[in-house]
Amino acid sequence: MAVVKKFYRLPTALFIILIILIILTYQVILRDKFAILTYIGDTNVSLLTQNQAIRAYEGKFNKRIQNKLNFLSPKQAFTIDLATASAKIDYSTLYNDFRSQHNQPLLIQLRNQAINLFFPVKIYPKITLSLSSQQDNIAQAVYKPYQNAQVIFNEIPNQEASQSAQIQIKESIDGISLDEKALQKQIADFLSTGKYQNNLSLKKVPPKISTKQAQSAKQALEQTLKQPLMLNFKDKSWTIDAKVLLTLLDLTVGENLLDKNQVQAFIKNVASDIDQGVQEGLFEFNPSTKRVSTFQPSHEGRKLDLDKTYQALTDALTSSQPVINLPVDIIKPKIQTEDVNNLGIKELIGRGISNFAGSIPNRIYNVNLTAAKLNGVLIPPGEIFSFNKTVGDITAATGFKQAYVIKEGRTVLDDGGGVCQDSTTLFRAVLNAGLPVVARTAHAYRVGYYEQGFPPGLDATVFYPSVDFQFKNDTGHHILIQAYTAGLTLYIDLYGTSDGRVVTLSKPIVTDLVPPPPELRQDDPTLPKGTVKQVDWAAQGAKVRFTRIIYRNGEELIKETWTSNYKPWQAIYLVGTKEN
Repeated sequence: MAVVKKFYRLPTALFIILIILIILTYQVILRDKFAILTYIGDTNVSLLTQNQAIRAYEGKFNKRIQNKLNFLSPKQAFTIDLATASAKIDYSTLYNDFRSQHNQPLLIQLRNQAINLFFPVKIYPKITLSLSSQQDNIAQAVYKPYQNAQVIFNEIPNQEASQSAQIQIKESIDGISLDEKALQKQIADFLSTGKYQNNLSLKKVPPKISTKQAQSAKQALEQTLKQPLMLNFKDKSWTIDAKVLLTLLDLTVGENLLDKNQVQAFIKNVASDIDQGVQEGLFEFNPSTKRVSTFQPSHEGRKLDLDKTYQALTDALTSSQPVINLPVDIIKPKIQTEDVNNLGIKELIGRGISNFAGSIPNRIYNVNLTAAKLNGVLIPPGEIFSFNKTVGDITAATGFKQAYVIKEGRTVLDDGGGVCQDSTTLFRAVLNAGLPVVARTAHAYRVGYYEQGFPPGLDATVFYPSVDFQFKNDTGHHILIQAYTAGLTLYIDLYGTSDGRVVTLSKPIVTDLVPPPPELRQDDPTLPKGTVKQVDWAAQGAKVRFTRIIYRNGEELIKETWTSNYKPWQAIYLVGTKEN
């Protein structure tokens, strides 16, 4: 038995060794060649190197490129001359496939080679063609334009509203055009395989307005003939009948029944009758009664939601709901008038004072206008007050007059001269109240108006919208601003509830004095010839600093130093040049 087993084992071992040798030999042969049953198009490149495979493929390709191909459409035949197609071959697919056959682990290569014996590998290089003139001629010959569906609205006079129009539909028709990509693929297939489908590739061109869309529009119009859409808000209403709806329909984009731009324009017209801005109340404090009274009551605001209204209209047309209650957002004022005496406004917590003698009438007007915009404003606890946000844009359109300002290094007439009198006075009130200052900018030079009875360094400039004065109400209660003038003196009072804080301000220290430059005389065509008018006064440049210390119950809470750097300024005279 042992001899028999040895007899059978020897041939088996030799067979296995033979198989291994065959596989190894095959791998050596394939080291720089394609595997058996690999095709480029219809060209068999088995056991060929890359260069040999390319030459074999191009041999057939170059013969085929001399052909003329015929293509048939339902009505006529067309010929394409491939010799003028400037065909080019991109071999990147072939290179990638070759790397894939050789760069995989051995076991994977063996598996793929075994699969190739039953499922040949077919490679199709990318072929680019230049067929523009031939293709354009064919495209023009086969093109058939689409026809949009139409909604025909014919009014019928002297009829009831529900029968006042006849609505008809003209159905849409698809267009036909050349499928250029499919045609190029047909030609590329021929160049690779020698075979192609000679039916010309055409494609349908759907209309922009389909019959389905037109039917939806017809249904909506017929619905509004029977019962118009009603848009309601409180005691107001707006009607969308069939004529109005016809102007709002959109039959060109997607499945939307309504043209959003047209509808938005219609809704904005409705909104103009609904929308109103919220009005914050303005108040004043009576020191004798210690009560706050109203001189401008608060009113809630309203705003129509345009997007929700558009959606509501769309839903109404598809759900047969003829009545739409308009979605209007109500904007509540920060303070209700009836609540004003529950806000903790009990006493004066800070006052600012400044004088503006020598101001021209327009400057005085602007100081008073700005004070009116500040007067009566309430600042909730924790809120940061913005001078620019409260006063708004400073232009003739908002009521300001022209007065002299410094602009680009010149003294010129411009809107709002004098507004900084108010920001400076408010800064002083905030300092005295011990409130935290969030943003303050000193003037570029010392302005005489702000040193009438006061030392330098206690000013704050503003320039809408970039340079602002801001402070925070950290008292835990509301603060009421009262701003008013008495003669040529501006007062700004802050009322609220004192938490016991006490403020001391040191006397400003002036250092680094720089003498002013020589006077400047500027021509002014608005003044009569021979008139000389001084609009700015010489000021020394200086560095000014002062300290503010805030105490509560004898404990020092805050100690801070304020520094202002002023450049020297010259006296400026305007010289009239206007002829009499």
